[in-house]
This record gives sequence, structure tokens and C-alpha cells, in this order.
Amino acid sequence: MSPDPTTLLAYSTVLFLIFGLYFTAAELAHGKTRKAFWYSSPFLAASVSGFFFTSPFIIPGLWGLRIGAVFMTLAYGLGWQAIRTMLGRRTCLKAVLIVCVVSLAISASAASSGTRHVVSSIVRMLFITGFHFQAARDLLCSTEKQTSAERLLCRIIAFYTLVYGALTLSTPFLPEPLGSQPSTVWAIILYNFLVIIEGIVIALAMIAIPRERLAAEHHLLTLQDPLTHAGNRRAVDLWMEQNASSSHPCVLFLMDIDHFKAINDHHGHTAGDQVIIAAVRASQKVLPQEAKFFRIGGEEFAALFPFTSISHALELAHRLKKTFTQDVKNIGERGIEATLSIGADIRYSSKTLWSDVWQKADAALYAAKGTGRDAVVLRANDTITSPPFAVETKKASPHSG
Repeated sequence: MSPDPTTLLAYSTVLFLIFGLYFTAAELAHGKTRKAFWYSSPFLAASVSGFFFTSPFIIPGLWGLRIGAVFMTLAYGLGWQAIRTMLGRRTCLKAVLIVCVVSLAISASAASSGTRHVVSSIVRMLFITGFHFQAARDLLCSTEKQTSAERLLCRIIAFYTLVYGALTLSTPFLPEPLGSQPSTVWAIILYNFLVIIEGIVIALAMIAIPRERLAAEHHLLTLQDPLTHAGNRRAVDLWMEQNASSSHPCVLFLMDIDHFKAINDHHGHTAGDQVIIAAVRASQKVLPQEAKFFRIGGEEFAALFPFTSISHALELAHRLKKTFTQDVKNIGERGIEATLSIGADIRYSSKTLWSDVWQKADAALYAAKGTGRDAVVLRANDTITSPPFAVETKKASPHSG
């Protein structure tokens, strides 16, 4: 039994109609009218195209096929707009409509064969290739971290860009709808197969991507301090786990706001929150751009950044402490007097466990507190130093306040 191209076209028409109705209903159910339009429009346009291809006799002459072709071109253009909507970018509907009008005008001036027909087919395939290229470029240039579904979608659309680009070059030699020569059963089946596969992949990706993004946002929230938006203790543990095998030397700062309870009691918890935020902002001003900053407790913080030299690490610590003290003076009408104690250690290679580095930095912080606070203590090579004096500790224990 030989395959029936008309039946296959009918199946694809119904499939795209179902996808279009699904996205319309799904987005409207969440009150997202704009997304409902853009997500459903490429599939609805493809279903209209399929209707005219399966029933070209509805309109006399070649106009049924011409309208079917222009709606297919429109479907690809609207697919590009759906991707831009998904990425949070502005749509370019005017550009898509202009392309479709030009394609229809060229097609209207051509017969069923001849040079103009070849040119019309080349232009139509070239426009479809261009829409794919723009969609792939938008996905590739997305500023947000891509989900696995977005990466897969980008690869699929890039693949189809190459396929349609090759078909554009081969249009004069291939049968319709792949080219401009008289149509054959295998060409119709192959083209229909390409369209169906792409439509299914794009539809599934558009369903999966919002869900993956939502899951990523929820995961980010579990690793983020709600007040400062810095990483929390879980985030720093995860960072150390992911960088356990790193051989790059790294500095660990453990920091504590001195007498924070007294600040809260005297100025109120709102002012106390502003002091905590000031510590984060001071770190952003002073520490290297690649530094990672975390709030690991009420008034306790951790920072990790690449090690260059002990003198540089100490310089950054003192600048951070000074910047914080200056910044908190701008909080409220009278300002707040607050200081920062910093304990530090250096991880020189992957042979050293992060837990050992943390323990030594904590011992250094305890020593900084023991000197009267508002101090920097760096532990290196089992010696705790804080220029211009040195301190020896006998016992490391957690400290706050």
C-alpha cells in the first residue's frame, strides 16, 4: 500500500491545530493573553496552510496553493516571534508580515513552471531559512542561563536552518514542495515529515522550557538569602562541593558584624537589616568581580575569591572593613557606628579540604574577635597574623556577636 500524501497532510493539519488550541487554552487559563496569541499562532497558521494544501480546489487556479505556501511561511515567521516572546524580547510582527506579502506578490506573478516559478520557490525557501536563522541566533544570544530544553531547541532550529539553506540552493533541481520541479510523492512525504518533526519538537520545547525555568527559579531561591540576595549557607556548601577538585589557589574570608545585637537593640531591626545589606554592598565594591559572597548566618558572611598574594588578601580585607564602617554611617538620620571582624585562610591546592580551610578561617575570625574586634586576621601556614601584630590561638571555636 503506497502512502497517501493528502492523508499525511491532513494528519499534520489536525496535529498543528491541536497544538494551537492547546497553547491558547493553557496560556489563557493562566491569564496570559499575549503568550496565548504568540505561542498558538505559528501552529494555527500551519494548520491553515495544511488546509489549503489538502483542499487547493476551494480557490480557483493556483491561488489555493499560493495561499497555503504563504501561510506556511507565516507559520515559520510566527514561530520566530513565539521564541522571542518566550525569551522576553520584543516581537517583530511587521517584518514577518512584510516578508509574507513580498513572498505572495512574487508567487502571484509566477506560473506553475518557468523561471519566475523557480525564483518564487527560491525566495520562499530563503525567507524560511532566514526565520530559522533569526530564531537560532536569538536562542544562542540569550543573556539568561539556558535550560536543557532551550539548548536542545537551539540545536534543532540550527539544524533546520542548515537543512532549509541546503534546500534553497537545491530548489531549481528538486521537486515541489522541496524545490520548484513538478511534485512527487516522496518529496511531499519528506517535506511533510520535516515539518511534523520540527513542529512536535518546538511544541514540546515550549511546554518544557517554562517548567524548567520555574524549577530553576525555585532551586535558586533555596540557595539565596532573601534579604541580601547573596548565597546562603547551602549555596556555599554547594560551591565548595563543586570546586573540591579545583587546583586554583583561593582565599576564604569569614566575616562577622561586631556587636550586632546591640545595633538591633539600639537602632531597631529595620536598621539592622540595612547594616547587613551594607556588608554585602561593601563586598561588591571592594572584592574582585569573580568573588563569591554568601550570608551564612544572621550577621555572618563568607567570601571566596582567587588568591594572588597574602599582602593583596590583607589589603582587600582592610579595605572591605573600612568601606563597611564608612557606609553604615549613612544609614538613617544619625548614621550607625558598626565595625567588621574578618578571619581568613588560603587554600593553595586541591589537596587541602575545604572543611580544613573553613576551620582555620573560623579560628582566625575568633582571634580577630579576641583582639577587641574591628580586626583582620589571616591564617597562613598555621600561623595567624594580622599586621602589625601576631596572635597565637590555642583553640578554634565558633563565635558570633
